[in-house]
Amino acid sequence: MTESSAAIYKSVGLHAVIAILLLISVSFSPDPLPAPPSPSPVINATFIDAQAIADKQRAEAQARAEAAQKERQAREAAERRRQKALAEKRAREKAEAEAAERQRQKKLKELAAQKERERKQQEAREKAEAEKKRREEQQQAEMERKMQEQLAKEREAQQARRQQQVLSEVERYQALIQQRIERNLYYDDSFKGKECRLNIKLATTGFITSVRVLGGDTALCQAAESAVRRTEEVPMPESPDVYEELKDINLRVEL
Repeated sequence: MTESSAAIYKSVGLHAVIAILLLISVSFSPDPLPAPPSPSPVINATFIDAQAIADKQRAEAQARAEAAQKERQAREAAERRRQKALAEKRAREKAEAEAAERQRQKKLKELAAQKERERKQQEAREKAEAEKKRREEQQQAEMERKMQEQLAKEREAQQARRQQQVLSEVERYQALIQQRIERNLYYDDSFKGKECRLNIKLATTGFITSVRVLGGDTALCQAAESAVRRTEEVPMPESPDVYEELKDINLRVEL
């Protein structure tokens, strides 16, 4: 029960008590002298005032109740609006967060794609550079191989020419040495159709350091060995290569 309702009930009760007391006093009092005709309106006025007060209090209570209800409804409406605004805010924040996350994921994907493109480009560049380097090294190796092959051919040709030259010089000096020895050989008719093979070792100056019979007619070989010892020294070339071929030679003496 609200305070306004209690006040109404108290007011109504008070007026009821007053009315009862008035009735009792009228019933038990001695017969009065004829009263003037005015007392009855006083009682009616009292009841009218109590009813008016009760109506007023009831109206005020109802007004207060309606005001309280309106206030409660206003608070509830305000709470609903607050909850709605909070929900909208949360939904907006969630949408913004989701949009930000989508944007972040998009940027991450774009960054990853960019890095992948750069990686592939770098890989392609490295592959191209490696291929270019391989071709250059291959070309360089081929050029060097051809150059070495050409140099080898030139060396071989030069060596062949030199060898031919040396052989020619060797043959020439062998002929000179053999002529020098044969000039010191004492000829005998019995040597005709015979041969003797000799080994001769020479110093760089042309000095004969040794002579050795390898085989042949005994008499001719003795005569040829004596002729070599009498010769003692033979003409020698200045070329070391030619000397290498002449320092230890085999000669054939034929008559």
